[in-house]
Amino acid sequence: MATLMNVNNQAMPMGDNTGAAGDGQTGPKRHFKHIGELADESKAKVVIMYRTVPGEADNCLVVGTKFLPDLYHNALMKAVESEGGQEADEFADFASRQTFPDGTNMLAMMHNDNYIKKFKTNQIMVTFGNTEDGKILLNKLNEMIAKEKGVSVKDLARDPEAVEQKAPAKKTTKKADAKTTAAKE
Repeated sequence: MATLMNVNNQAMPMGDNTGAAGDGQTGPKRHFKHIGELADESKAKVVIMYRTVPGEADNCLVVGTKFLPDLYHNALMKAVESEGGQEADEFADFASRQTFPDGTNMLAMMHNDNYIKKFKTNQIMVTFGNTEDGKILLNKLNEMIAKEKGVSVKDLARDPEAVEQKAPAKKTTKKADAKTTAAKE
């Protein structure tokens, strides 16, 4: 099983050079988006599928890589490290268009086989370096991304499939409200 390590000297994992070899690196060590670990004592490695959940800005969806069979683990890590995986804002969007070596859809298999788990964003440490300076809690990263985009973290957690237009509020009268209340009783 491959060891997950991200090494760089940059403070922001979402920059233009994401995935490029870090300055001063002599080997193939690179830093990657969508990689993290649990912020507890286990430090279990995860792939961050969605940084937020629609309607739940303080939750995210992750896959614990150690639970995947080697065949799936290696293919998932190759997908994360790929150019398309690194260009994706949310890794699950890219994974939904990928297949594992056995031909199964990557996102569908991980969802159907319960590999994707929901965590609070403050329980996931995004790793983009091998020191404490190369780590940031996902909730803090989401705040930085939202600020950069000029939106709130709640806006990051909107369902992209949801209709953007809101229905106009219905005007009600006191008489209509009274009828509705009476009908419920």
